Formats: sequence, structure tokens, C-alpha cells
Amino acid sequence: MMYPRFLDVEASSLEANSYPIEVAWSDHLGNIESHLINPYAVDSWTDWDYEAQKVHGISRKICREHGVHPIWLCGKMDHLIALNESIYADGGSFDEHWIDQLYGAGSGRGFPKFKIASSDSIMIQELRKMEKSVTKRLDLFEELKLEARSIVGERHRARVDVQYLIELFKLCQSIGSGI
Repeated sequence: MMYPRFLDVEASSLEANSYPIEVAWSDHLGNIESHLINPYAVDSWTDWDYEAQKVHGISRKICREHGVHPIWLCGKMDHLIALNESIYADGGSFDEHWIDQLYGAGSGRGFPKFKIASSDSIMIQELRKMEKSVTKRLDLFEELKLEARSIVGERHRARVDVQYLIELFKLCQSIGSGI
């Protein structure tokens, strides 16, 4: 089965000067690739929120010891994600900001060659095939989010959150196709 591609980013904080510390994305088969990012590779990446660290469980030390350089990661993503391809995320402007920060530090272009789109849009589109009532469709979507979260269990790590989006899409697709 082919799936849309999904992306998730964990970050240093939710502040304007935050930056990505972990990025994960899936391919069309649902395989997920995930990388920690070394913030010490970029001099201006000094923001850090210990409350955010409590949520995602990733320390600056872990990023320094296991993270990749933004240049390497941008090259990897450019190689694996097609020009103008839409990749879906549920973090809205936050994920876009963090990917822009990544590419600002790790790419000569300064921006990604792919587009980040709202994952909700494709999920709701699947549900629209079976449920015409907007209110019922949105209620059903909320129920499916809970079900997908229970399937995945964890949260606030990029790989896990991409897996959640894949599971949520599967659930929406099964409802949309009447299975």
C-alpha cells in the first residue's frame, strides 16, 4: 500500500529563536527515517527550554553526541524527498519554521525543495468520502486521533509522531473506503 509522506520535528523550544533537534519523515511505503541534529554545529543555535526537554526527553548532550550536522541532514533530505513534493505534518507553522531553520543552516539554498502541507487536510479528505456532515466528520476525526495515539502509545519523539500520522491516515482511509 502506498501512503502520503509524513514529517515531524522536535525542537529546542517553542520560541521564535528555536531550532530543530530531531527530524523524522516517512516514505510512501510507511518506512520512517529519523535523525537527531547537533545544535553545536550552528553557532546561533543557543536557545534551549528545559521544559521542552522534559516533554521530548532529548537533551543537548544527546544531540551533541548522537546528532548529525545540518548540512548532512539537508543533503539526505534533498536526496530522498522530491522537488516540490508535498510532505504532510501536523505541526503547522512550527514544523515549517523548524525546517526553514534547518535549511537556513544546512543548505546553500536556505530553504527546502519540498512543501510542507497540513496532514489534517488529507485525513479529512479521506473521511469526506463516507461522512458528509462536517460536524460528524470532525467528531470522528477526533475519535480516530485517540485511536491512532493508543496504537502508537508514545509521543513527542519525531519517529513516533510520524508513526502516529501513518496510523491515523490508515484509520481515516479505512473509514473513507468503507472497510
